[in-house]
Amino acid sequence: MGNVAHSVSTLNLARLTKSLQGTPTAAALTNPAGLASPSAAKTAAGNSVFGSVAIPFKRLAALKKLEPTFAEIDAGTAIACTTACPESTLAIEASFTATAQSSLRDKLNAVNVAVNHTIRYARDIDVYQVEDHWATPSETLARREGDCEDFAILKMAALSRDGVDLNDMAIVVLFDQKRHFYHAVLSVAVGERYDILDNMRDDVLPDTMLADYLPLYSIRGNKGYLHGSRVQNAAVVANTVPLEAPPGEDTTF
Repeated sequence: MGNVAHSVSTLNLARLTKSLQGTPTAAALTNPAGLASPSAAKTAAGNSVFGSVAIPFKRLAALKKLEPTFAEIDAGTAIACTTACPESTLAIEASFTATAQSSLRDKLNAVNVAVNHTIRYARDIDVYQVEDHWATPSETLARREGDCEDFAILKMAALSRDGVDLNDMAIVVLFDQKRHFYHAVLSVAVGERYDILDNMRDDVLPDTMLADYLPLYSIRGNKGYLHGSRVQNAAVVANTVPLEAPPGEDTTF
């Protein structure tokens, strides 16, 4: 894990808002009451990840950041070797072998540990010289470093390769209310439960054990969602974050 020297500031919130541009969600971050009417969330009654309401948004700008990853997954090149196989890829493939006949829970644990111990945490600005870059699995494996969403994306690709349905997995961008930083994790639906694969811990925990995680938006398959909370009279408001916060682990959003 690497620490960052600057705080979660108005600039960081502006970057998060930028990922939502082109939809009503950007305004909703500063005017939560305008997010949606009860009818907009009638199919998601607070039973999404971290107990939130998930509202579909087709024009979520972050969807474009994942297009190259889905292209690699579709082509079978996300985690693959040609003439030379990087040690990072070998480590991920070893997790497949170790859990070939195991339960889904064992597969989640194996992939979470393999990626966490193979990839080094590094900020996008240090690796790619840009503030926000969502690396493809092959990029992360080649460099053996990345930030939190790169860990989550690689885990999603690895589990897809191991037979887990992409529609059961979501990249979730959130705010850690305890540590005061933006973060990203992989959520996997297992029956009625959501298991969280996190680069901050090797244990795969159910979302109910991570009450400090406030989901902001997510991508499942090729669909984007905003996350909110249901309040009085069944209205839905966007989950919001403070404009100022102490230094934290990850402020890439």
